Amino acid sequence: MSDVQRRHEHFMQMALDQARAAWQMGEVPIGCVIVRDGEVLGVGHNKVERYGVTRHAEIVAIEAAIAHTGEKVLPGTTLYVTVEPCTMCIGAILLARIDVVVYGAAEPKTGACGSVYDMHDHPKQQHRVVVRSGVLAQECASLMQAFFAEARTGEVGHNVAATPPFTERRNTTTGTLHVVPTPIGNIEDITARALKVLRAADVLLCEDTRHTGQLLQRYGGIHARLVSNHEHNEAERAQTVLRFLADGNNVAMVSDAGMPAISDPGYRTIVACIQAGVNVEVLPGPSAFVTALVGSGLSAERVLFVGFPPQKKGRGHWLHDVLDGGRATVVMYESPYRVEALLADVAAIVGPQRRVCIARELSKVHEEYLRGTVADVAQAIAARGGLKGECVVIIDAAHVE
Repeated sequence: MSDVQRRHEHFMQMALDQARAAWQMGEVPIGCVIVRDGEVLGVGHNKVERYGVTRHAEIVAIEAAIAHTGEKVLPGTTLYVTVEPCTMCIGAILLARIDVVVYGAAEPKTGACGSVYDMHDHPKQQHRVVVRSGVLAQECASLMQAFFAEARTGEVGHNVAATPPFTERRNTTTGTLHVVPTPIGNIEDITARALKVLRAADVLLCEDTRHTGQLLQRYGGIHARLVSNHEHNEAERAQTVLRFLADGNNVAMVSDAGMPAISDPGYRTIVACIQAGVNVEVLPGPSAFVTALVGSGLSAERVLFVGFPPQKKGRGHWLHDVLDGGRATVVMYESPYRVEALLADVAAIVGPQRRVCIARELSKVHEEYLRGTVADVAQAIAARGGLKGECVVIIDAAHVE
């Protein structure tokens, strides 16, 4: 098998996963994936919206890809779909400037890929589309045949009788915001409950959709619409999130690593939902500062977590306020490039003999804890020429003899 064929089959399998998700919802099992340079930009499957209107998989995937990239058109992309697109979807593909269409099963009645060539000569449509058919054709066709055979028995959905119709599930009540922590380093640290919530979500708010996409690809079965929600757009995005929830969508929110809202986006979204009376469910899970604190060997009886220190303005005064006379163990995040300067400031405020711990690369292959006095840890870092990797700094509380 050539590399090209292997790549086509890989992404067509992802489209088949989308199609199976549609079947579970009682919809015709057609799935679609849009890819550029090996990166998945958007996925979709047939969806029944209000008033019984079906949104086709290709349209859903195109909208998701445009939302993900922020682009109005999608040049350089390949669209994988399990069944030959219809005339309406071909029009959307052309308007989106998608370069390649790869489909599985042919559709004699509604398939319209032949019309792509008829449209090339249109004076307003100067865009060529390369079409390739027959990729995993048997699997795609078999899925459709099995669906319609089951439909004739009146038990669509792999006999999952408890699964309500898609329109009923989405629109009878306001949805829930699920706050889902994700691994801080080791991708295997995600919980079974977190995966269950992500797989049931209609919309997934992500700090970086590309980063989260890697997690979704690893575990599969997660078909939510990905929507960016980062520090630069979270305030404006809150109203969009509330509209998603008002329409009955279940919305999950993740950050790139750890617990959302802990030195990561999420706080504004949670507050907006609480103020609007929306149910907010927070799952327990990974958090870098808790992991580092427990591994530091310093007291966790009274703890002050302060996030990232200021980089420039007011940094000295801020550290004095945090450390001077404090009776709590202080936990903060810091860039590896500023740790040495931070330790020098800490020594100037509380003395070089105060105990500290630097935890870095938590849960990863090169996880490390540097424990000792401020002076000892600073000397160890200087001797190795600095640190690499994300760092958590834990500073012991003042002890009264």
